[in-house]
This record gives sequence, C-alpha cells and structure tokens, in this order.
Amino acid sequence: MTTTAEQRETTQVPGITRPMTYEEYLVSPKECARYDILDGWKVYRLYGEKQMPAPTTQHQTIALNLAEMFRAFERQTRQAKTIIAPRDVMVTLRPIHTRQPDVMLISHDRLARNAPADDPSPLAPAPELVVEIVSPSDRPSVLDAKIADYRAVDVKEIWLARSGSATLEVKRLSLQEIETVATYQRGESVQSLIFPELSVPVDAIFEE
Repeated sequence: MTTTAEQRETTQVPGITRPMTYEEYLVSPKECARYDILDGWKVYRLYGEKQMPAPTTQHQTIALNLAEMFRAFERQTRQAKTIIAPRDVMVTLRPIHTRQPDVMLISHDRLARNAPADDPSPLAPAPELVVEIVSPSDRPSVLDAKIADYRAVDVKEIWLARSGSATLEVKRLSLQEIETVATYQRGESVQSLIFPELSVPVDAIFEE
C-alpha cells in the first residue's frame, strides 16, 4: 500500500485534516485534476519537470495513441474493453485506496463483475493490463508503489511507456514476483502477455 516516502513525494490536498472514508469518496465531487487516494488521503499526480497537476501535451498524446490502438484491438477481437483516465481502480476499501492508470484494458469477464458502466464506484476486479506513462522526472519510489498496488489487486501486466527514451517496458505481475519481460524500442512492436493478439508498434505509441 502507500508508503511514507510516496506521500512525501506527492502533493496532498491542502486543508484536509483526516483521511477520507469510502462513503465520503462516493459522494465527493469529481475533479478534472488527476489524483490517487492513498489510504484515505487524496494525492494529486504531478507531471513533467515543473511537477504540475495537469498532464503535459506529450503525456496526453501518448495516452491517446495507446487508447486508439487498444480500441482497434477491442473492436477487432471483442476480447476486452478500453478504459482511460481518470477512472479509479480499487486497491483497498477501508482505508479507501485507489489508483488511476493512464490507460487500461479489461477482459469482458472481469468487466461483467464490476458495477454498471454509469456507476462511479472504483473498478473491482481490476483490469488485467494497465499502462503508466513515465516521464524522466517521475520518482522511482512512487512508480514502485503503484506497481506494488497493481500487483496486490491481480493486475497481470503493466506497460511502462517512457517518454524520455521512447521505449515501452512490459512487466509481468504475479504473487511470486514482478518480472520485466521485455523492453521495446522504436522499430519494434510491443507484444501483450495477457492478450496475445494485441501487438502495438512503438513508433505509433510515441507518434507526435
């Protein structure tokens, strides 16, 4: 779950003096700014060298590129549903602890066990595949905490799209280990572990 280090390295909402409950989460107004809820504390996600609460154009372009290719796979195979941020994934209920991956791909089996599409409750069960877009300024300890949370809720595969190097790292998550399976560069195509028919060119991911 969340660590003291992660809380120090992100920005909590000012004026909040106690953790949020799940019931308060359900009725709280939704914001355009991206945030995770870490053991009841709302923590803004920060982007770029200036550590701003809004994503950069580069970040959004990478997310849109991936979402478009995931949607094409979705339409072609009918195997999964594409979901984009901001959409919460449940880590724990009490204390409320959620994550917001940049892009997600969830099988219809898991999707059917979630609340209806118009229900704002966090996703549970979690998607099988999540994507985190990583900039050079992102702190490794914060990323490690996210990966640990995804592993805890049975995410099977995480893609780390690194904007600085234009590479995509695929990690397999299991109860036994977190394993880097491959790191793909320009000129190569990313191969999903969980969805074998999903193959995405790296050049298309980082196309401006």
